[in-house]
Amino acid sequence: MSTRLFALCIIAALCACKSSRKDAQTQGPEASEFSDSSNPIVQTRLKARVDNIRYQRGVTLVTNLERIASYGELAIGVCLEGLESDDAMTRMGCTWVLGRISDTRTVPALEVLLEDDVDFVRYEAASQLGNMGSRAGYNVLVQGLEHDRVEYRYKCFEALRDLTGHTFDYSHNGAPEERREAVEKWKAWLDLLESEDL
Repeated sequence: MSTRLFALCIIAALCACKSSRKDAQTQGPEASEFSDSSNPIVQTRLKARVDNIRYQRGVTLVTNLERIASYGELAIGVCLEGLESDDAMTRMGCTWVLGRISDTRTVPALEVLLEDDVDFVRYEAASQLGNMGSRAGYNVLVQGLEHDRVEYRYKCFEALRDLTGHTFDYSHNGAPEERREAVEKWKAWLDLLESEDL
């Protein structure tokens, strides 16, 4: 390749980067704050990994999510876009990754998912918010202790126990009456916590 042709390729690439940056800035504060168009190869790889979340389960899913999280701040923009996916697994996976990266600037985006239509997305958002020091999801987790599905009750209880150090004698697979009594203790604790914040 001639020197002149090489120089033209570099200029074209720089212009493309500048126009991509300009486009990112017009997409809103979340996209522009975390967009990194300076490394399009990495962003393409991350986007492909996020797009594949919907098809993955088990070890394959966990490995992919850990790999996305390993990119740190470079992954934040792609994951914020993933929070708006029509696929619940993608929303949940991106929530997990953002919690793992633990950049508190993403808290407002995660708080939106506390209203998600899908239970496991709400519970993951609440759990990750707690891991990032926010109490915004505590109410969602306490509500989840009453869920019909034992695996959801387990998720919510494990998160609450890890975040607060309390158990209130709750057992996710205990008898319904025992669970109800324990949930009332959790609700009373939550009411007390919220009154202290006033």
